[in-house]
Amino acid sequence: MTKWGFYEAMRPTEIEAILENNPIVFLPWGALEYHGQHNPIGLDSIKAHHLCIDLAKQVGGLVMPAVNLAANLIKSYPGHGFKKHSIEFSEQLIKTICEEYLGQLAEQDVKIIVLLSGHAGEPHLQILKDVAAEFNKKNPDKFCWTFAEFEIVPDSLLVANHSALGETSLQLHYAENTVDLSVLPKDRPITLQLDAVSGEDPRSATASKGGQIAKVFVENATIEIQRLIKKYKSE
Repeated sequence: MTKWGFYEAMRPTEIEAILENNPIVFLPWGALEYHGQHNPIGLDSIKAHHLCIDLAKQVGGLVMPAVNLAANLIKSYPGHGFKKHSIEFSEQLIKTICEEYLGQLAEQDVKIIVLLSGHAGEPHLQILKDVAAEFNKKNPDKFCWTFAEFEIVPDSLLVANHSALGETSLQLHYAENTVDLSVLPKDRPITLQLDAVSGEDPRSATASKGGQIAKVFVENATIEIQRLIKKYKSE
């Protein structure tokens, strides 16, 4: 019996069979955003999608296509000139789309929605959390867990960052051929103003470190999801 699958690639009977045993939907929420010259603009979406796949393989459920819509990108960050290579949307649109996504998933046999935001700009992330909180209030027999990956990983492994050591290591782990560390400067410190990097120096990023982050993330997220399954699956 199939335990998990990609929502868009499955027939209705396959979707229903998975939800009957594992009534979980993973909704990776990313962005199309400039992540410096060394990373792809879809980093947030790629990261969130792959982490959701790893989780689905562990606990079962359906993985939705990544949502490539985000507000509060580096494009509009005060004092910086990174206007190209980001597609930014309004905060109201993000709120509306999230409400409609969750509302329509509630109409199906979904008990638990895991909304993983690969983009942590604010108030973008808080908007998603606020919509989820309202959804949970209206649907006491269901639950939407909304968070960013660094929130459940020890700070010693990962903190909130933009295209720095943590994100770049995850990208190397999941899609190494999309990263080019050689384009980063070798004769000066890495900065947000010049390189669009916020956080630890990405020049020491490795696929191995990314794999370690992903492993701990999956372990910690699985514990919480199993708790949610125990609470909501039978309701």
